[in-house]
Amino acid sequence: MRKYLVIFIAAILLTALTGCGAKLPKFSDNILFSINAGAAGFGTRAECTDAEIIVYTDRSVKILMEDSDFSTIIEIGSVELSKDDYEQLAALADRKKIYHLKVEEELDATDGSSYHITLYDENDEVLIAKGGYMPKNEEFLELYRGIHEIFALYDIDQIVEDHRKVLSSEETISLYSNSNEALSVSKANRVLLFLRNR
Repeated sequence: MRKYLVIFIAAILLTALTGCGAKLPKFSDNILFSINAGAAGFGTRAECTDAEIIVYTDRSVKILMEDSDFSTIIEIGSVELSKDDYEQLAALADRKKIYHLKVEEELDATDGSSYHITLYDENDEVLIAKGGYMPKNEEFLELYRGIHEIFALYDIDQIVEDHRKVLSSEETISLYSNSNEALSVSKANRVLLFLRNR
């Protein structure tokens, strides 16, 4: 009898500790997830500036990044996923699975990058971000790469790189903006950037 009592108490404790039957939070109806583009861990400010890519449930994707003042977030591009690509992405990025992922960071690395996937709650507020600095979970890294493989079909990485070039030229211009000569170079460069981006 005592053996059964010990097993019963152990089962109750195990249930309490593991949260058996715990409800998942309600995920956003509007935002499937967001993911960062990935940026250099070392380099110029422009090279280290990351982008946030938000995938909406209506199949639209918005790419957000800092403006040239490095303090304002702007939309630098948007695309619409095909129905098939969206369904593939939604299946790959299963929110329940992402929510339960355990991801450790490689804190001893000195020149790495951060990678994250963010989920949103029913109010479109950040619910949880998975990943971090040099994440070590192979399942997370495969998921991250798989998402970016789908994005490659829409040149999303190129949109981010093009904006980094703009940031880099703005950063260079601001270094020399103390002299009249530098100001005229600044204006000429801005005109060239405008013409190239038309």
